[in-house]
Amino acid sequence: MNLQHIGFIVISAFLHAFYNFLMRKAGGDKGFLLTMFLMATGMGVGIAILTAGYADIPWSHLPYVYGASFFYILYQNLVSKAYEKGNISALYPLTALSPIFIPIWASLLLSESVSFLTGIGISVTVVGAICVNLHSFSLQEFKKIFQFHKDYLGARLALAASFMHSFGAIFDKSRIASFSLVTYLAIILVFMTLNMVLYWCFREKEAIIPVVRSHWKSGILGGITLYLSFLFFRIALKEVFVSLAVPIRQIAIVFAIFLGILFLKEEFKASNAIGSLAIILGIILVSIGA
Repeated sequence: MNLQHIGFIVISAFLHAFYNFLMRKAGGDKGFLLTMFLMATGMGVGIAILTAGYADIPWSHLPYVYGASFFYILYQNLVSKAYEKGNISALYPLTALSPIFIPIWASLLLSESVSFLTGIGISVTVVGAICVNLHSFSLQEFKKIFQFHKDYLGARLALAASFMHSFGAIFDKSRIASFSLVTYLAIILVFMTLNMVLYWCFREKEAIIPVVRSHWKSGILGGITLYLSFLFFRIALKEVFVSLAVPIRQIAIVFAIFLGILFLKEEFKASNAIGSLAIILGIILVSIGA
């Protein structure tokens, strides 16, 4: 892994934090989420058509791309639901804990190996994410987590989102090298939006067109940000182990915390500071061990 790959992942992380910030600002509104994906998909398909990225599609690999999209949409909807329960600075870190699971799936399914130092870095990153979410450093707060206390309902939804994201990342990595980048982005976004529309039709009562009209301004900004985040991350993912790329992307947690504090006036606590420092240290260890 070189500095350019790390740079692409960090840029992707900031963009990822930014569209999560927009989602939290919208109160976890699934109408905004749907509009954002529709805009990103239109952008992705348009770029693929203009660059002839639709040529030579390996059709036999599409089920794997659909698998990635399926788990990613479960992730996005769980994140959206979590944001209805709490702040981005507390919950976003738990939505980004897929590095707990990804090295296991990657070693079993993709024959990837993780160095001892990288393993320590992943562990430190995870601990940092948990620290950020704690209301306070006390035994009582730790008990609440394991007692499924209502104060941590958003946290449990966020953790479930991480679990789903880990499966999506494995499907994502398994076939991305078989496609041109713009083709892959267009296809996965089409599948994700299709899943989102199906979810909307079964779970929501509002018609889609009025919802899109009410969110089109923020949806365009979110869609552009989403597409660019996908693009930069997958430029690196084509060359880097998924078990390394995803932990480095956890720097998004730090970006999300500061976006929440600066623009949503969320409280900055000692746990935020300690967790953020642990996350940065973990990312450095992952990078050195890669």
